[in-house]
Amino acid sequence: MYVPSDTFLRNQSQDKINIRYKPTSEMSASNTGTDGKGLKIFITGATGYIGGRITELAAPDGYTIRGLSRNEAGDAKVKSRGATPVRGDLTTLDVLKHEASQADIVLHLAFTHDFNVPYAQVLALDAAAVDALAQGIKGTNKPLLISSGSALVEPNADGGETDETAPWSKDAILPRLKAEQHALNWVKEGVNVMSIRLAPYVYGRGGHGFLAFLMQSALKNGEVLYIDDGSVHSSDCYIDAAAKMYILAARKGKPGDIFNCTTSTNITYKQLSEAIGEAMKLPVKSVSKEQAEEKLGPLLTKVVAFENRASSRKAEELLGWKPEGPDRLTELREGSYLSVAEQLRATGEMPSDVELPQKE
Repeated sequence: MYVPSDTFLRNQSQDKINIRYKPTSEMSASNTGTDGKGLKIFITGATGYIGGRITELAAPDGYTIRGLSRNEAGDAKVKSRGATPVRGDLTTLDVLKHEASQADIVLHLAFTHDFNVPYAQVLALDAAAVDALAQGIKGTNKPLLISSGSALVEPNADGGETDETAPWSKDAILPRLKAEQHALNWVKEGVNVMSIRLAPYVYGRGGHGFLAFLMQSALKNGEVLYIDDGSVHSSDCYIDAAAKMYILAARKGKPGDIFNCTTSTNITYKQLSEAIGEAMKLPVKSVSKEQAEEKLGPLLTKVVAFENRASSRKAEELLGWKPEGPDRLTELREGSYLSVAEQLRATGEMPSDVELPQKE
């Protein structure tokens, strides 16, 4: 079991938010904290939120980046971020294997987030893509980093933080850890595979997924809902910090490593709901789990009812990674999500540059 040093032990009080961020102005001069001169990266999911931000940060540090793209619109997006587009998707296995073989670092971020597709099919698609990438680098010790989630493990019974050794959840929202297990099995074949377990809320720069989705859901319901006393906690990670972890892990990690990617673990759903309510100018209301299921549906209710406090101390110590960036509540109340809220209130639609969960 990973045991942190005293240097990284910190207050885990559940009564107040434990902010560990540094202001953006204090971030390191190097975008990724590494020198990428002469190194080639291949990214699946390069047109997406995190993959795109990795590209934007890594390219100025000297990395040469090639990014998977499904169409002309994707090509333009990849180019605008400083990378070369590679036409293909998760089914073009020959493309994946070839690009992996030519790269020094392989980052696999693409995943099908389409809830209309049977999840067994989603896992099979990802497994085949991972197999192709792994075959491309087998015998080279080049790193292949895959993406997983920190909310797929059992919460700490005492309400504290969990680490990367926590057991799998018996009631996981989706069985995505099967994808992680499949990828890490390649370590037995001599492939340098590592996993980044992303927080449920990767946020910042007014973009992407679940935070924006909750704002849109609140608008449709005409109110922001939390369950019972709203004391359930959720982990989060600022987008730039998440992007940097992939590069640092690729440069400093070892085969089989798993890293939680979180910058805060102490924000409750009541606090989050109040911040969304302020941004959206909507009332905030406590409801029972049954009432939430009626308003939000069973899947979203399960998400907001699940406790996740995943510690990133392992990455801080072993990679020198820093949990930097503005906090989630400030981003909602004063930062980049104000423009998202303004457009949602005006039109009911997301700004064109905000990406919701979708097939990447």
